[in-house]
Amino acid sequence: MSNPIKRLVRKSFSTVGLEVHRKNKQDSVELIDGNLVVPNVWAMPAYRDLIASRIAASCPHVVLLGDQQQIDFLKPGIEDRGLKVTASVWDWSDGAEYGSVPEGSIIVLCKLPVTELHWRVVQALKARYGPRVIGIQELALPFTTIHQAQASLTYSVDSFDELTSYYLGKAFFGDFFDDLNAVVPLKGRRVIEFGPMEGAQTAALVNLGAESVTCIEARAVSFIKTMIAKYCCGWDNVTLIMDDFHNANRQKYGKFDLAFAHGVYYHSIAPFFFFDNLMSLSDNIFIGGYCIGPAGPSDNRETLEYEGRKFLVKKIEIGNTYNNAVNEYAYHLSNVDLIDFFRERNYNVNVMLDEAIDDPWGERFIRFLATKQS
Repeated sequence: MSNPIKRLVRKSFSTVGLEVHRKNKQDSVELIDGNLVVPNVWAMPAYRDLIASRIAASCPHVVLLGDQQQIDFLKPGIEDRGLKVTASVWDWSDGAEYGSVPEGSIIVLCKLPVTELHWRVVQALKARYGPRVIGIQELALPFTTIHQAQASLTYSVDSFDELTSYYLGKAFFGDFFDDLNAVVPLKGRRVIEFGPMEGAQTAALVNLGAESVTCIEARAVSFIKTMIAKYCCGWDNVTLIMDDFHNANRQKYGKFDLAFAHGVYYHSIAPFFFFDNLMSLSDNIFIGGYCIGPAGPSDNRETLEYEGRKFLVKKIEIGNTYNNAVNEYAYHLSNVDLIDFFRERNYNVNVMLDEAIDDPWGERFIRFLATKQS
């Protein structure tokens, strides 16, 4: 449809009081009656823990005011965080007459104000108890950015419940984090992460106790998705930087306790250059990605030479998709050569996975930790 025709169609719809919008690829999120933006948290189990996560762990006491069903919904998630909870069935007609509140505690108003009268009751509560009064909309609204992003952008995880379970640390996006944490305990570590995509792996690093995570991402869509996760989850120790990962080395970003490069090396147009950068950034390098095995008689293989040594590779054309590289081609190295590259540079290589896979994007997958020997 040409632009003039599009404008004419929009004008015709506007004349009768209608608007033309693109249809979301995800079903609309159920909203609380009387409001057009606040999700019906009581109908979405994921919000039990999401709302609890927005309450500071340093808060000694939480008071819940609302219907019994609302109290029963929220209380377990808050208590699971080790916080003490007091609850009272309360309605707007009760006004601001609740009683004394323990020192340092907060009051969570479970009912959503939808009339002027309701807002005047909220105002009276805040006049009496100050900023300790927090409305359910204040706790829930940040997560609507994830709903909107999933409706507008392409995610590798389609399910809101599954995605937020990674953000909250209830599960890990990848079955290797326990193994990684066993050999390089992440608590208190400074980590540089390449290609956070939507922050699901970033979440694991944060939830396992990393002191800081510096994310290097060149794709705007991935930057936006991870920025949303950072905001929603309050990851104050996460720094997002838009840069090509070939431009990230010690000279620019400093030294880290761990260079985390899972799912990215095979996106590199210059893999050995990238590896050198990783070695400059940290003595502990975690790599995971597609690779190739020994060459067969009809396999499409070639070699790249680096520092006088030839490495077996397969050249891969790169599509311009939400989770892909920024160059038009990249290389899959052989599993043996990939390991040897680091061993020949005085790194101890702990191979966690090296196996053939049934995947259209690669024939093998490898995962290892390379640690500089003293």
